[in-house]
Parts: sequence; C-alpha cells; structure tokens
Amino acid sequence: MVLGRRDKFSTMVPFHWSDDAPPGLNDVEWAEELGAKWEGDELVTYDYPSFTGLLEYYEEGAYLPDND
Repeated sequence: MVLGRRDKFSTMVPFHWSDDAPPGLNDVEWAEELGAKWEGDELVTYDYPSFTGLLEYYEEGAYLPDND
C-alpha cells in the first residue's frame, strides 16, 4: 500500500501523503520507524494491519522501538 509520494516538481511541498495513509500519520521518519520503506519515490508498506497497529501504540505513547 502506498502511504505517500515524493514530488520532484514542487519545491514548496516535496512530499504528499496518499489517501490510503492512516489518519494521524504525519511524520515520514515515524512511518519509516514503523516499517514503511521507500521504493523509488513512493513510501510503501506491505503489512498495513501491523503498520496501523504500531501507529496506534505510537499515538498512545506505548510504542518503544527496538534498537538492537
């Protein structure tokens, strides 16, 4: 699922969230921390249910990243 896209043509807004991005997702770095990956100019996730579950933990303040 595509969460967002880089915009090569606009320097004012270089990134746009897609309509499929979950509500509350507003930080590209957190999306990457939660498992989203860049494929070219698209930020994607292949496990949307797990991604949104982790996002809920993050929004509740319960998410602890594993830095091992």
